[in-house]
Amino acid sequence: MEAQIALTGNVGNDVEYVSGDGWHLARFRLGSTPRWRKGDEWVNGETTWITVRVSGQTALNVRDSVRKGDPLVIVGRLRTRVWTDEANQRHERLQVDALSLGHDLSRGVSTFVRPERMPSPFTDDDPLVPDDMPAPAAAGEPEEHDDEEALSVAA
Repeated sequence: MEAQIALTGNVGNDVEYVSGDGWHLARFRLGSTPRWRKGDEWVNGETTWITVRVSGQTALNVRDSVRKGDPLVIVGRLRTRVWTDEANQRHERLQVDALSLGHDLSRGVSTFVRPERMPSPFTDDDPLVPDDMPAPAAAGEPEEHDDEEALSVAA
């Protein structure tokens, strides 16, 4: 069963972006601070920070569209990232693998621009693809690999 969530908040850092042979990854931190009225004043609660990770064409779009401070709406899969540091201490952190995201239009305006489509590796003149050829990854999806080394910036 997938733990899917929707969340809103503000981007807390510049987007970190890396790419390789056929894959793209982007990551940033999203902060969400609850606010409520207490008498005549607004009061801020504790800010919740969560890492948001995106891949494929979405990572390229995030790299070109999202800036520190932007209000976003995100839908994705909740994941727990676990690692052991040099001192052999175990750490874990929640992150969201974003499936869909965009600017929060309740807080401002945005202009949508479609990116150019990536060219297909096949043309109409190509012979039929043999049955034993591996299927290409879904549009821009990374191959299975340890992307945390590629995005090793402390989050």
